Amino acid sequence: MCQSFAELYRVGLKVFDEAGNKLVDVKVGNADFCGYIWTKPAGREQCIATVGKVKSDAIPEEPAAVPFQCFSGCRYLAQPIMYEGDAMGRVVFGPFVPEDLVNLPSSLTGISADFDARLADQYVQKIRRVPMGTAEKILKHFMDLVDVMVFTGHKNLIAAKLHIEAISLSYKELQDKNRALEDSYAKLKELDRLKSNFLATMSHELRTPLTSVIGYSEMMLEGLGGPLTAEQREYLGIIMEKGENLLQLITSILDISKIEAGRVRLVLSEVDPGQLMRDAVATILPLARKKGLKVACEPGELPRIQADRDKIRQSLVNLASNAVKFTPPGGAITVTAQLLPPETLAIHVTDTGIGIAEEHISRVFDVFYQVDGSSTREYGGAGLGLAIVKSFAEAHGGDVKVRSEPGRGSTFSLHLPIRGVLAPTMTPIPGPGARRETGASLVSAAAARRLHSGRSDG
Repeated sequence: MCQSFAELYRVGLKVFDEAGNKLVDVKVGNADFCGYIWTKPAGREQCIATVGKVKSDAIPEEPAAVPFQCFSGCRYLAQPIMYEGDAMGRVVFGPFVPEDLVNLPSSLTGISADFDARLADQYVQKIRRVPMGTAEKILKHFMDLVDVMVFTGHKNLIAAKLHIEAISLSYKELQDKNRALEDSYAKLKELDRLKSNFLATMSHELRTPLTSVIGYSEMMLEGLGGPLTAEQREYLGIIMEKGENLLQLITSILDISKIEAGRVRLVLSEVDPGQLMRDAVATILPLARKKGLKVACEPGELPRIQADRDKIRQSLVNLASNAVKFTPPGGAITVTAQLLPPETLAIHVTDTGIGIAEEHISRVFDVFYQVDGSSTREYGGAGLGLAIVKSFAEAHGGDVKVRSEPGRGSTFSLHLPIRGVLAPTMTPIPGPGARRETGASLVSAAAARRLHSGRSDG
């Protein structure tokens, strides 16, 4: 858990027991920097002193984390692990570079006459720069996980705390309750902002290496790294497929966050719905053929509509991808369209898949909803695509409907007004939300070569 957490936030993590013995030491980004300082006798001495202070200095028993300043300019945050009033040890988060660190401090550069400040600064750049407030929130999140591990099973204690809290709340005056609600609302807004910032950071930190993995895999498949055996090509294909799946999931989660926050706007233009249907079918056609499915696209003669081209296309890709996913080999998928009164365009995606039971129909557009656990394991996905389609449809003043029969297949119908949209700005959706675009197309050889030359769009 410590390793995963440290790698996620790119900040080191240490755990000491009550005697100061090191139990966990995960170094992320600081190994080169600390290793260089360790080569200097004075630096080594100060490093030992700093670590000794971090692991043994008294820390308050209350939840606030205690900051420690390293002579190098970096910082640590330490927090005790408490159980029934007793300190069991402490968690140390760091080192990380504070926001206010501009130049290396003289306490570092003066440790030896041959100290290479330029090299040290290069190493510092590998250490993540984190605002103090963000570092405190990250450490609190980790401590919440520790609490779950340490205190799981102590139901009596938890129940007692909840009971006391309930009694306390019941005796508050109405004005106090209103103030508490206002405070909670402000905190929720701040948490939502932090979540959005975190997801934006996660997007960059996860997409960039994933794009590199996919790009280099494609380069190797093209023979740029030399001849490959059939087995090697198979393995590279699996790497690319799984990388694409993960990239698609990351993009979906980010898009959901944007929709929840009401930050997605429609970019309206006159579009050809027939062309969007053909584009969507072309996107899913390779996977459909690989699965042995028959795919037909029959748009017919359709009027142009006012809509957001990318979001309607993505909605159709989501519906078609969903049909491919849940249709067994040998089945068929058909994409058709028709005009409905009053001035409504309906695009139907029909499959001969497993279908949906009546009791699940009303919930298939809920975020993260899966018909059952086995469906998740067998067919994959996180239950995001249909929620996104619904959000995009409603933003256009339309809707999405479904007809299904277990064992025979389903028809999802995207209804859109022909004469413009009713809601040029997307309405935030409550709870865990929806997504934007699939955004997981294969990296081209040209893109891979850009990666190889050190370029990345992140």
